[in-house]
Amino acid sequence: MAKQYIDVLIDGKVYSLGGSETEGYVQQIATYLNGKIFQLKAQPGFLKMPEDYQSIMTYLNLADDYFKEKESAKALASDKESMEKETYRLKHEMVSTQMKLESLRNERTVSEEELETAKKAAKEAAEQAEAAKNEVQVQIERVKKEAQEQIEAVKKTAQEQVESARKEAQGQIEAVKKTAQEQVESARKEAQGQIEAVKKTAQEQVESARKEAQEQIERAKREVQDRVESAEKAAQDRAVRAEQTAREQAEAAKKEALEQIADAKKEANDFRGEAEVWKQEAEDQRLAVESSQSEIASLQDKLEILKQQLEEARQAATAVQTEKSQLKARLMQTEQEKQSVKEQLSQLEQEKQTIKKDLEESLQEAGAAREELAAVRQAQVEAYMKRKPFPKRQGTVELKDAILRL
Repeated sequence: MAKQYIDVLIDGKVYSLGGSETEGYVQQIATYLNGKIFQLKAQPGFLKMPEDYQSIMTYLNLADDYFKEKESAKALASDKESMEKETYRLKHEMVSTQMKLESLRNERTVSEEELETAKKAAKEAAEQAEAAKNEVQVQIERVKKEAQEQIEAVKKTAQEQVESARKEAQGQIEAVKKTAQEQVESARKEAQGQIEAVKKTAQEQVESARKEAQEQIERAKREVQDRVESAEKAAQDRAVRAEQTAREQAEAAKKEALEQIADAKKEANDFRGEAEVWKQEAEDQRLAVESSQSEIASLQDKLEILKQQLEEARQAATAVQTEKSQLKARLMQTEQEKQSVKEQLSQLEQEKQTIKKDLEESLQEAGAAREELAAVRQAQVEAYMKRKPFPKRQGTVELKDAILRL
């Protein structure tokens, strides 16, 4: 860019400055210098200082403004760098969050698929458990019913057989006892009757013979003494024979009665043997009942095993339900984390917008302040120039050299 010369008013003097900068920029610098000089002159005691002190104070204030602006620029640059880093971090975090969100979505999809699979498995397990339960229940009911029927039938048959055998044996024993008792009683009565009849006959015969002898004795005691004695002897012999005959008949009746009693006992023993057989059959029936009870116990054991299997199936279904609940809770937690991430992203976006807005406002305020200061200084210079004209200084001074001198 070609070198150009610009006339500027600084501290009431006009200087012709040459350089490659634009006129507006040079006038802005001059306005700033005039404002700073005007500010220093407005301070008490400044005009009383020597001219070189006034220059030194002006230089010091300019250097102070320079370093302050430098620090401010550095701070702004640092803030800008921090904001850029924060923006980069936020962008990186947003990308990471989006990736995490995408991963969570994928996990959610996988979790939903796993949950659906678990639901299907739980449903199938529940259906299988229900079917097994129904089948087991049907088998249990059928086995219980069959076992109950068999037990009832066996009990009824055994009870009927035992009762019938008991009644029959009792009847036969009672009949045998009654028959034997009747026979013994009849034999005893018959023997007693025969003995009584023989005794009575013998007594009658003796009495008759004695009467007859007494009559004969009375008619002819002496004539028939021998005959009486003979008759008495004969009567005694007949009585002895009659008594012997009665005894023999009683012994025969007793023997016959004993034989009948022995036969009755034998028959009773035979019936007792049959009763033992029936008792053995009843014992066999009881053993059969016990065997049926063993089978029932075995079936009950199988039933317990089936109940355990059913309980295991229920526990498996419960475990599936628990896992399902855990998956639901995990899914809800994922949704909450997703919502939290969204809220954090929204908050970060709001903070970013706020920072950006504050930065723009700060830049706008700084620009407006600079423009306002430049306008004020320009107005002051123009007002000052209108009040008092200044002669032009001979020669030109380079803008950069003037700035270095300042």
